[in-house]
Amino acid sequence: MNRKPNFLILLTDQQRYDTIHAAGFPHMITPNLDRLVREGCLFTRAYSPNPICVPARHYLLTGNPASEHGYFDNGARDIADPELPTIAGVFTGHGYRTAAIGKCHFHPVKTLHGYEETHLMEELPVSVEEDAYLQHLNDKGYNQVRNIHGIRPLIYHETQRALMDEANHGTNWVADRTIQWIEENGEAPFLLTANWIKPHPPWNIPPSKTELYEQAALPDPIPRSRSAPFPTNDSVWYGDGDSAERKREIREAYYTCVTMVDEAIGRVLQYLEKKDILDDTVIIFTSDHGEMLQDKGFYQKAFPYESSARIPLLMRYPPVFTPGSRQAGFADLMDIFPTCLDIADIPYPEHGTARDYQLAGGSLVPGSKSPWQRNREEQFCDCLQDENRWVMLRDERYKYIHYFKGGHEYLYDLQDDPGECHNLLEKDTVPDCYAQLRARCLAYERERGPGGTLDGDDFVTHAGDYEAYDWNNGDKYPKWCFAQFQTFGNTFDEAERFLTEWREATADWDDARLADLPLHDDAKAILLENYKQLGGGVDAILKALGSQ
Repeated sequence: MNRKPNFLILLTDQQRYDTIHAAGFPHMITPNLDRLVREGCLFTRAYSPNPICVPARHYLLTGNPASEHGYFDNGARDIADPELPTIAGVFTGHGYRTAAIGKCHFHPVKTLHGYEETHLMEELPVSVEEDAYLQHLNDKGYNQVRNIHGIRPLIYHETQRALMDEANHGTNWVADRTIQWIEENGEAPFLLTANWIKPHPPWNIPPSKTELYEQAALPDPIPRSRSAPFPTNDSVWYGDGDSAERKREIREAYYTCVTMVDEAIGRVLQYLEKKDILDDTVIIFTSDHGEMLQDKGFYQKAFPYESSARIPLLMRYPPVFTPGSRQAGFADLMDIFPTCLDIADIPYPEHGTARDYQLAGGSLVPGSKSPWQRNREEQFCDCLQDENRWVMLRDERYKYIHYFKGGHEYLYDLQDDPGECHNLLEKDTVPDCYAQLRARCLAYERERGPGGTLDGDDFVTHAGDYEAYDWNNGDKYPKWCFAQFQTFGNTFDEAERFLTEWREATADWDDARLADLPLHDDAKAILLENYKQLGGGVDAILKALGSQ
C-alpha cells in the first residue's frame, strides 16, 4: 500500500442488530448495508457495552468503559479525564485529518475530543451558532422550523410528518456534508465519523417515504413479558392498549428511518467509489445501541435485552477483511479504537502525563498480532449509576441480569429462549452456570462500576420497584419528552409556532387518534408549564392535543 488507509466510521443512533436484510432479516430494505455485508465482514454478536447515547459514544471514542471516561448515563457533564486518549486525538497526532459530522453528544457541545473539527447536527440544539444543520436549514429557507427532527412532546414514539422536504431532511444532510468534507479534504489521509440521529425517535417521515413498508411482512414484537422492577399490569404509558394496526404503523416508521439512513450511506459509498478511494478506506458501520420497539412490552433503550444492547457491526476493508466473511465472537464498541490502531499500525499512547493508560477493547483484525487482543468468551454490559442501575453478563448460551432496584435477578437461556421471556431462576432447578455468571458479573462491577454498588462480595440492593409514572423506564411516553419544546433561543411567537408545527406533523391523524393520546395529570402539568413559558395559553394547546 502506497498511502495510509482512510477511516470512515458510520454511526447510527438507536439501530437494532436485526435491521439489515443481508444479515438474515428479510423484512428490511437495506441494499447499501447489504453491500457492506457482501464486501466486508459482519460481526454477528456485537453489543453496546452501555446502551444509551452518551456512554456508548464515549466507549467508542476512548476504547474504555465509564469507569474511565465517567459517562454511566446521559447526564450533562465533562469527561472525567480530559487526558484520556481518544481515537480522534491519536489519529490527529499521527498525521490524519480528523472530523466528526452529525450527532456527537459531547459536553460542552463544541468540545472536540481530539477531532480537528466538528460539523454538528444534535437532537436538541440550543442555538443556531452551535449547529451546522440548523445553519443549513436557515440557508434553505427553513429558519422558522423548530421541531427539526420531529415533535417530541407526547408523540415521541408516534409516526409523524417531517417538516422539511426530503432533500433537506437531517438524514440526507449528514451524507451531503460527509461527501462535501471528503471532497474538500483533497488527498490527505483522514479519520471521519459520520453520525446519524435516525432511526432514533421521533420518527419524522417525508411523505415520499411513508409507504415503504406498507406491504412488508414484518416480524411481530416479542410478547409482553415485563417483570419486576418494572410495572407488570396493563398500562397506557407503555402502549399496551394500542391496536395491532397502530403498533405496526410505529414499526413501519422505525424501519423506514433505517432505510432512509441506508440510502444516505449508499450515496457516500458511491462517492468513494467514484473518487477511487473506496478500497483505500476502512469503512466501519455500527450504532450506539438498539431500540426495544415494543419487544417484551417496552420502547426505548437502556435495557440489558438483545433488542436494546445488541447492535449491527460491519467492517469493509479488502486488505484485511475477507468479503462476505462473518465473525461470531463477541465484539463491542470498545473494539473499534484498537482495531483502527491495528490497521493503521499506530501505537496507543499508554503513558499520559499523570498516569498509564490502557485499552479495554481488542482488535477485530483476523489473526491480529496487536498487543490489544480480543479473546472474550463473555460480554459484560452495564447502565446508569444510581438506584436504577443494572448489570448484565452473557456467555455463549446464557445471560445473567441484576437490577439494583429491588435486587431482581434474571437468567435466560438464549439458545432455547431468544426472546428472553422465561426466567430460569423461577424454576425448581437452577442451572449450574448461574453462580459462575453472577460471580463474574460481580468481578466486572468491582472493576468497572461507579463505586458504592457493592457490599462486600455482593450487590447493594435499593428498596422498591419502579412506579408506573416514572416514565423513564422503557415506556412509550417518557416524562422528559413533555418538556422538550424547541426554540434555539428565539422568542417570537414560539407558542403559535409549536401549534402550527404540531398540526402539520399530525396532518394525517384523525380526531379520534388525537383524543386517544394519554395525558396523565402529572404529564399535563409538565406539558402546560413548559408551553406557558413559550407564551402560550392552556386552552390552545389542550384543544390542539384533542384534550380540551
